[in-house]
Amino acid sequence: MTVAAGFLDFTFWGLRQSIVYAGVGHLQVLPIDDDTDGNRARGPAAHDRLGSDVTDAVRAVLDAQPAVEAVAPRLEFQGLVSAGPRTLAFAGIGVDPAPESHLRSLVLLTAGEWFTGAERMPHALVGSGLARRLGVQPRDVVSLITYSDRGRMTAADVQVGGIFESGVVEYDVRTVLVPLPTARDLTEASGASGIAVALRDPAASNDVIRALRRRLADTPTAARVARWDELSPVYASIVRLYQWILRTFVAIVTVVVVLGVANTMSMAVFERVAEVGVLRALGFGPGRIVTVFLLEAATIGLAGSAVGVASGIAACLAISALGIEMPPPPGHTHGYVAAVHVVPRAIVIAAVIAVGAAILAALGPSLRSIRGEVSDALRAT
Repeated sequence: MTVAAGFLDFTFWGLRQSIVYAGVGHLQVLPIDDDTDGNRARGPAAHDRLGSDVTDAVRAVLDAQPAVEAVAPRLEFQGLVSAGPRTLAFAGIGVDPAPESHLRSLVLLTAGEWFTGAERMPHALVGSGLARRLGVQPRDVVSLITYSDRGRMTAADVQVGGIFESGVVEYDVRTVLVPLPTARDLTEASGASGIAVALRDPAASNDVIRALRRRLADTPTAARVARWDELSPVYASIVRLYQWILRTFVAIVTVVVVLGVANTMSMAVFERVAEVGVLRALGFGPGRIVTVFLLEAATIGLAGSAVGVASGIAACLAISALGIEMPPPPGHTHGYVAAVHVVPRAIVIAAVIAVGAAILAALGPSLRSIRGEVSDALRAT
């Protein structure tokens, strides 16, 4: 139980980290009419914008929050990208390079490097799938063509600064990251599609959200604040599934413990029929005899839980030191090395279940030991 709970805790932690630091952030400020599909970083309709008044108000609130680590405004758009004879559809995201690199710290650059925004020619990061289909490498030049918010066709030449893999195949096959000024030139927009926020302490997210909502209530533009788990509903589904599996596992382990201790206590009672008869003849009450057997069962449970917890902690540490090579999840391109966390709450629950199950298992045999006649028990001596 200790190892299983530790592995699930690592799984939930890893999933949270992969969502937050693959671009979503701990929270986001979005237009209320945003067509959210579970991940804001994956691209809304081009007309969904936060006005400059909202972005300025949000920035003022976030700058005053010590828990805020990075603030990354984004401007999303769609269009066509051309490289030589090849032209493909793409989803573009204009980003502020410094905070965005922090929010995408788990994104792997397979070639080139992250842009700074200070290059003479605008640079872009291209998803690995899209780069492969276009046949481009770092330092190649591609043309981005889109319609601006004013309905005019705009275009810009950008140099491929790097090629990235987010781990999600369908995202890497259509995404281009460009500096925010380049995106604003293409879209002729001054606002943002959303603002992603990374926190130093995720526990402070509720305080930051409350501060943002109070400030946004005073702005005329409709905007909302969403947590990372609201933007990624798949996380809640995975947690519910794994918790159901863990509860089933705990139930099976409890039944095994009860049956094992019940067998041990049944043999112990059967072998002590004579001793029980002598104690009853000496004036020991039924409650006192039952208590003796229950104390014996509790001792067995405590000893077993102590050995189990110690072995479980040792196994967690050993497995974490060795690492477990896991295959890529469905729809992803990279595997990962799993570990097992030591979860104090799971250790306490496992110990309580072991002791409680042992006492419960001893209750039946101990009650049977006092049902017979004293004379019958004495004949067995």
